[in-house]
Amino acid sequence: MSLALAIADRRSRRRRHASAAAGLTTSLLVLGLALSLPTDQAEVVAPPDVVSLARVPGGVAAVSQRHGPMLTADGRAAGFTHDELGAAVAASNLAPRVSSAAGPAVYEATLMGQSWGDPAAMVARLRVELPTSDSAATGQATTARSLYYRIIAGDPRSDYVVVSLLAGTEQARSAGGLARVDLTLRWDDGDWRLRVPIPRPSLHPDTAGYVLLGELP
Repeated sequence: MSLALAIADRRSRRRRHASAAAGLTTSLLVLGLALSLPTDQAEVVAPPDVVSLARVPGGVAAVSQRHGPMLTADGRAAGFTHDELGAAVAASNLAPRVSSAAGPAVYEATLMGQSWGDPAAMVARLRVELPTSDSAATGQATTARSLYYRIIAGDPRSDYVVVSLLAGTEQARSAGGLARVDLTLRWDDGDWRLRVPIPRPSLHPDTAGYVLLGELP
């Protein structure tokens, strides 16, 4: 199944589950009037989430069983949680997949299906970008060995959020810092979409105020 069909099926199932959940919620509210928990019941603590970095088309991205991506196919990724870590993981996954390094099959489908702003213009620009003779060496120098994130605007539980990502790359470390890119996301029909075109990375001095998202082993 292609990712586009998987996304459509996931959205259809979400609508059916929402209808069923409404009836279940009413039943639970009625039942809750007659039940109470014992006062000495131990608090249930969710296990800590594990976020790691993985190589993906176009670069490196964070992956998490809890926060996404829940769907991966044809080099693409979708299905991220509507919260802070879900937004950060989504930003790290969508950004590399809209780069020329991801290849036309991935960046065109991601831009047209999982972005907003001016995806058509970005597709046209990427189509004319040609790989250079030293692209392999450049790719190694710009590959993130670690990723950090920070929410700098918006609300990750609402419709819009701006996630600042820092990438620890060989090129940035040699220049005395980390590569920074600020990405704007919009929550649309049950998932995050990336605003394009995205800004070019800039050099950032340190990780102060940022949270480690993950590191390559």
